Amino acid sequence: MEKKTLGILIMSGPYTFQNSHTFYNFVRTALDKGYGVKVFLFVDGVNNAKLNQDPSPDEPMNERFQELADLGVEFQACGLCTSARGFDQSGADFIPGVEVSGLTEFAEIVGEVDRFVTLSI
Repeated sequence: MEKKTLGILIMSGPYTFQNSHTFYNFVRTALDKGYGVKVFLFVDGVNNAKLNQDPSPDEPMNERFQELADLGVEFQACGLCTSARGFDQSGADFIPGVEVSGLTEFAEIVGEVDRFVTLSI
C-alpha cells in the first residue's frame, strides 16, 4: 500500500492561539499512523519555526517543530511572509529543515497530498 501524505497550512503564530499545539499533536498522530506530512507556514505561521524562542513557562514551539522536522516532516515558509516579518531570507532564522519558498511551492503541496488541512485564526 502506498504511503498517504497529509498537507497542512498553518497561518497562526505560536502562543496566541491553541493552533500550534493542536498542529503538533495532530502531526505526531499522523506520523504514528504512517502518513507523510508536508507543511506550509503562511502569514504569522512562519513564527512557529523561528529560532531562539523563550515563551517560559511554555515549551518553545520551535523545539516541537524541530522534533517534527527530525521525524521527516517537510516544512516550507512563505518568502513574502518571512520578509514582511524581518526574517533572513536565507532561512538562517529558522530551525534546520525549513525551506523559504513561495506560493508556487504551496500550490505543488496542495496538488501532491491526499488530504489537506488549514489551521488559521
